Amino acid sequence: MSNGAGAAGAGTDIEQLDAPPPISAELRAKILADPNIAKMAAELEMDLDEFVNTVGYYMNNPGVEPAFLVVSDENLRKMGVEPPTAEAIEASVRASVEAFKAGQSPSGFDDARKKGVDLSAQGGEAVKIKADPDLEDAIKKGRTPSKP
Repeated sequence: MSNGAGAAGAGTDIEQLDAPPPISAELRAKILADPNIAKMAAELEMDLDEFVNTVGYYMNNPGVEPAFLVVSDENLRKMGVEPPTAEAIEASVRASVEAFKAGQSPSGFDDARKKGVDLSAQGGEAVKIKADPDLEDAIKKGRTPSKP
């Protein structure tokens, strides 16, 4: 169903879905091939089918923005959820800002590396390799199969 009324929908239609629509069997199989899908659904306390359909819905509709729902404190309590305090919300926002800052700061791996030591400037002679003819013959014999 579509709703174009109200301040939130002024001039735009907002699609309201009670549950994501079913997806094709091929897409379902592709999503379920990821071993983390069941873990994510469990972590979010969602039914696996509903979670797979939700993921599939957003894969099929990449331009759709996830819904942001505002629920009153009274309705949250009716649902068995204690609403967060203003202090808890502020702490969460501050922690998120700090996490963003930490992710944007350079790591120690980004610093310029010191130039390596140049050994050729110190002189000396190159190592001369002496070939062992017996070893070379043994290798050649080992590479070619012997004829019966």
